[in-house]
Amino acid sequence: MTEKGKNILLRSEEVQDILSRPPHSLIRTGSSVIGAIVMIMFIGCFLFKYPDKITCKATVTGTNPPTWIIAKSTGKIKELRVTDGTFIEKDGIIAVIENPASTEEVLKLDTAINKMQIIEDKEIRIGITANQLGDIQEYYNSFIKAVTEYNNFVRNNLYDEKIRAEEKQLKPYAEYTLSAERQLALSSKQNRINETNYKREKKLHEKELTSTADMETAEQELISGQMSMEQMKTSLANARIQAAGIRNNISELQIQKEQERKQAVTALQTSIESLKNAIEQWKQNYVLTSPVNGIVSYNNIWKENQNISAGDKGFSVITARQGKVIAKIKIPAKGSGKVKTGQRVNIKMDGYPYLEYGFLTGKIISVSSVPDDGTYTATVNISKSTVTSYGKNINTDGEHTGTAEIITDDLSIGERLLFPLRYLTHNNLKWHKET
Repeated sequence: MTEKGKNILLRSEEVQDILSRPPHSLIRTGSSVIGAIVMIMFIGCFLFKYPDKITCKATVTGTNPPTWIIAKSTGKIKELRVTDGTFIEKDGIIAVIENPASTEEVLKLDTAINKMQIIEDKEIRIGITANQLGDIQEYYNSFIKAVTEYNNFVRNNLYDEKIRAEEKQLKPYAEYTLSAERQLALSSKQNRINETNYKREKKLHEKELTSTADMETAEQELISGQMSMEQMKTSLANARIQAAGIRNNISELQIQKEQERKQAVTALQTSIESLKNAIEQWKQNYVLTSPVNGIVSYNNIWKENQNISAGDKGFSVITARQGKVIAKIKIPAKGSGKVKTGQRVNIKMDGYPYLEYGFLTGKIISVSSVPDDGTYTATVNISKSTVTSYGKNINTDGEHTGTAEIITDDLSIGERLLFPLRYLTHNNLKWHKET
């Protein structure tokens, strides 16, 4: 058929009738199907929800996390005293950084100083000699000088000898005073008798019963007795004054002795404290010790003569009892207001690929109120500390880093689409009201 014939057939009346009037049933069926699909999709946008997540960094650890041993000075490792994975007690020495002092001498001196007691009137025995103390040597020399002066004070005992000499002088005075008091008592009694005799002779003389010579003799005896008693009083007073002077000398000697003893003790105590502080400073600078009981783990240091810098984390100590396993997560400020306690958290461990091992799950138990460097810190309680979502056991001892996903809200697609519309509507209404 020619091209002209085809055009004639397409434009025939029958063809035009079919093309201009499609069947009504097909239109109705197709429209219904399309409308139903659109309706189902619209309803599904509001029925089907998926979680809204905030992703942040996480650190999984125990309630008793590992303790890092941080160097306070720079140098080479002079001594390694424990091996990797060894149990160590609190205050045990892990390593010593190179320094001029002998570690053994310093430690022996430290033990001796801590056991030292100052007992009155007893010499101090140190029992050790230290010559390689580095920065501590100056304080040790001052300590030795103070000990020597204290021991000389105790050994020479000059004040006690002087006190004993004064006490020897005081003894005769005490005996003389006691004898003089007895003589004075007898003299006083004799004087009363003489006075009675004189009064009696005087009465008899007035009655002219005795001679004047007898009365004068009685008077002389009375005066003589009174003079003797006054002399005894004077002697007794002088003896008491002399005894009081000796006792005063003894008191002054005792005060001087106590003052000198206090000076010696104070100087010794000051030197001991200075030496202790110097030893403690030496420990802080050069000795890496464990603050807790636990297992030593080598990190950046594993052999002697290896360099370490101030601030380096050379070792860590893992406590035997870690307690519950928790996670600390750093929440960015953006969206942090949606985070609340009780929300679920999925943690993907960096050391365990989540596609193979799954993830740990937990719930937020607390959120900090104040940000630190632009992030909020939340604490997550891990429900199953060593079992992942795939049922696999993992090691959660020590510290492990990972990525946390906080499930904040379950929102549908429709709600997510309406949020921008609501924001625009609210802003437009507010603008119209203001204008």
